[in-house]
Amino acid sequence: MPTQIEEQQVRDFLKRAEVKTMKKDLRALREADALKERDRIIQLKTLEEQLEAQKLQREKEKAQNEAEKIARYQVLEKNAEQERIAEKDLKNYGTEEERQQIFLLESERFDLENQIDLIDKKRDPDLKLEKNNLLIKLQDWQTKLNTILEEEQKLENEEKFLAEKEQTSTIPAEKKGLETSRWDIEKKIQEVEKKRWEVEKQIENIKTKITQIDKSLDELVNEKNQLRNKILGIDKSLREIYSAIIAREEERRRGELEEQRAQREKADKIKLERNENIRRQQWTGVPIKKAQNERQALIEKLTKSAQIEKEEREKFLRNVEILSATGSKPKNEIKNEIEINEKDSIIKKAKELEQKNQNVSIPPPPHK
Repeated sequence: MPTQIEEQQVRDFLKRAEVKTMKKDLRALREADALKERDRIIQLKTLEEQLEAQKLQREKEKAQNEAEKIARYQVLEKNAEQERIAEKDLKNYGTEEERQQIFLLESERFDLENQIDLIDKKRDPDLKLEKNNLLIKLQDWQTKLNTILEEEQKLENEEKFLAEKEQTSTIPAEKKGLETSRWDIEKKIQEVEKKRWEVEKQIENIKTKITQIDKSLDELVNEKNQLRNKILGIDKSLREIYSAIIAREEERRRGELEEQRAQREKADKIKLERNENIRRQQWTGVPIKKAQNERQALIEKLTKSAQIEKEEREKFLRNVEILSATGSKPKNEIKNEIEINEKDSIIKKAKELEQKNQNVSIPPPPHK
């Protein structure tokens, strides 16, 4: 029958064997965890490479889109500059009311364009810069969270292993040691969980800020589209005004061309008549200078005759007044005689003038 000392030695031996077995199992568990971690890192590396390739592709596409956008913007800017030069020239042909309308519309368009520039050069870049900084912080916090999760996972695996060992152990001392170790691990897990909660809170706050920035960026896009629609409306109004100016100016120029054509036709007609008169004078042999001198002499003679007639009439009227005052003849009879004499004199003068005009007129050219 074994003694008490032998039984104690057997228990100590079994305890040492159990401890060795537990250490061996823990070492095997850690090795298994290490292998899993290595596989996970390899897989993560592969995923990171894929993500990096996708990121490079997105950056390449983004750069290409930006280049196309810049090229389109340059073309639009060039066309807009040419349109503004043309508009500046057209304004000079508008009425005062049209120029005032153009000034108001262009001022409004200038203000809207400044608002778009402020969005493109200040507000949008500031929001994107803030978002990039938050994404960098988010990546840092995510790395910390991954480290904490790995540590927590290891502790949970170790706790699970100790709990299983504790349930299968039949030795009170070993069971108590396993329980103590498990409690220590649970405390560590609680501390790790507190760290994880803090990190997750930071990550959640950063994600909330990023969501708000994305919302603000969308609002900026909508605001910019509304401003562009207003600019399109202003451009439409300006085009209507400029179209009216162009139509009116074209009509005016057509009128000027027609007037110039009519003047040219009139000048050609006068020139043709003058040439025809010169040819007739050459055919009849009457010098032009002589005909002009005769006409001038006739005009002077008629003027002198009219002056003499006027003086005689005034003299005659004075005599009539004198006779009427002395009572030689009635005044009505004297006036009738004056009117008869004037009519006869006028008829006589007209016949003489007609006869002289016939003598001076140029006969038509002879027929061949």
